[in-house]
Amino acid sequence: MAGRQLEDYVMTYFNPDLSALDRFNIISRLVCQDEVAVSLLEKLISSAEHYFSKVVEMETRVRLARLRIDGEELRELTEVLDKNRTMAHEALISDLHVFNRYLMKNYEDAPVGGIFSKDPDAIRNRVAVADWAGELLAAIYQERRK
Repeated sequence: MAGRQLEDYVMTYFNPDLSALDRFNIISRLVCQDEVAVSLLEKLISSAEHYFSKVVEMETRVRLARLRIDGEELRELTEVLDKNRTMAHEALISDLHVFNRYLMKNYEDAPVGGIFSKDPDAIRNRVAVADWAGELLAAIYQERRK
């Protein structure tokens, strides 16, 4: 590759400053002919959506429940909602790791960190994974057809 082409390639595929949506778009184009990869990517996005919905459900239901219940009843509701959110978070983390392992094994030109657009080491951080999923879903929402 010539100088400018190499620089463009590096900036596109190895730039840690790419947004979650940019990374998603690059990866989608990379794997678009691979049924297994596309299926794993769909499962990952579905897990992100499910986790996001559980976070919103927990935050809103607990906030509203405080207006009408307290004590043991509120604690029990919070525990159930938190357990559901935690299970959805675990599924998201698992699906992210499964997708990235498949991507890295089968695509030598995949960007460092795979689909995860944050610092690759942060993929072990539960909060970073949750933030990444939220950023991706928010960006998809912002880019929707209006």
